[in-house]
Amino acid sequence: MTPAASARRLAAASGLLLAAAVATWWLGSTRLVLLDGADASRPAAQALLVLCLLRGIALALTAPADAVRIGLVAAATAALLRLAPAWPVVVMAWSASRVPGWALLAAEAALLVAAVALPLAGLAVGRVLRQAARAEPAALALGVALVAALWHGRAAVAALLGAPA
Repeated sequence: MTPAASARRLAAASGLLLAAAVATWWLGSTRLVLLDGADASRPAAQALLVLCLLRGIALALTAPADAVRIGLVAAATAALLRLAPAWPVVVMAWSASRVPGWALLAAEAALLVAAVALPLAGLAVGRVLRQAARAEPAALALGVALVAALWHGRAAVAALLGAPA
């Protein structure tokens, strides 16, 4: 199996596991909220926020280093495979929430742009450093810095989605 094929399989599996974990949490949380007689749209909005943040974190950590290791097209494909498995959960959570459709589309569009831009950034790091032994850790460091920025800006993402931070 080629490195690109194994990266695609790992990306799809990690996307499925992430979506399943968030869906399980969301359904359990909704059940508890309904037992209390409260509004079930709040856990749905929180699930959307968690899905958006975790998929962004996964992209930032993996896509630049994948581009150094397996190339631009394979890394972008793997990044998209990390996003796609959560789309059914995203649609169900959105339908149960009060998040405006435009906000959800904006968040998903940003993730899709990141799925292409982050491998490009990793490729740029790889071309500047020219040695895989130095480029891959540098691309990972870039990903960690982007994760820190995303985490620091999570309140803005929550405000966009109308979810409590």
